[in-house]
Amino acid sequence: MFVLPVSGGSGGANSVFQEADAILRFGVPVLIAANTGNVMSLRESYREFQALAGAIVGFDGPEGLAALALQHDVTTLVATTNQSVHTVVMARREHLADRDVRVAYYVQDYEPLFYPYGSAEWNGARASYGADPDLILFAKTHWLQEVVEANHGVSVHKVEASIDHGEFFPDFAVRADPTRPLTIAAMLRPSTPRRAPRRTARILSTLAHEFEGKVRCISFGCEWQDVFRHGLVLTGVDHRGRLTRAATARLLRGVDLFLDLSDYQAFGRTALEGMSCGAVPVVPIHGGAGEFAIDGDNAFLVDTRHDEAILAAVRGFIALPERERRAMALSAVDTGYRYTPERAALSELRLLSTGFAAA
Repeated sequence: MFVLPVSGGSGGANSVFQEADAILRFGVPVLIAANTGNVMSLRESYREFQALAGAIVGFDGPEGLAALALQHDVTTLVATTNQSVHTVVMARREHLADRDVRVAYYVQDYEPLFYPYGSAEWNGARASYGADPDLILFAKTHWLQEVVEANHGVSVHKVEASIDHGEFFPDFAVRADPTRPLTIAAMLRPSTPRRAPRRTARILSTLAHEFEGKVRCISFGCEWQDVFRHGLVLTGVDHRGRLTRAATARLLRGVDLFLDLSDYQAFGRTALEGMSCGAVPVVPIHGGAGEFAIDGDNAFLVDTRHDEAILAAVRGFIALPERERRAMALSAVDTGYRYTPERAALSELRLLSTGFAAA
């Protein structure tokens, strides 16, 4: 049972659903437990995973989670956020102590970075990694593995990352259209400072002005009212609003360059999804994107703290001959297709079936 107390749409939630779907197809029973208020949102957000529709169950608090575990004869509880770690550990300790239920934490990001230093939320996130001596931690990038191990003195297992190629795949016919303008896109998350929404809006607007009539700049990921509310300025940029996964994939199939200008990325799911669609990404050098991004080959790794470094990479890509841009796009697709839900699911099943016994 993956414990996922979120409304959906995040990279972490996408990972859980596509990997749970693969686990289910392998014949292993799986459930996704959400706090009751988010159950309908998750069902709506992930309607394409029809086999999982009946696997999304709701709970309230540790006692409710324990009741679900007993009802469905759950053998393994997998937390997916720092808050859910504490819920899982409390459910096991206080309500499932007489049952053989194992606990794990699928580490999706280094969550202390989400909160102000020294705040209650920061302390809760830090405490999550050592919340229980039996907790098995696993992550999908070496960067996350190393950061957690270095800061908390706990062991973190490495599993495979996944991309849903049922949604994210290239359309070479679209890319062969000689009338299609070179297109640059970026996701805007105004409510998430580490995703650098102001920097992203500023760079897109600069590029739209510098290459007016030659390059099309697109943003997506939030509604226009969110742009206004956070004081972001988009000049010459085609803002598409909040998109579903399917709509995001359709957009990325027509994008040449995808900008992820976050301060850091624990993984960089949208960039890798873009690569699977043929979009060459610009990604932050800090974090885990270097696991799949090779500078100048399938991506550009830049220090996103400096506008000029970002702009130099974009200008360099635009200046490349068409055949060289095409070669980078093909290399990006090749990289994206190395990451499948099936491989990720197998790596998790291998850990959950052997890692506990060895721990």
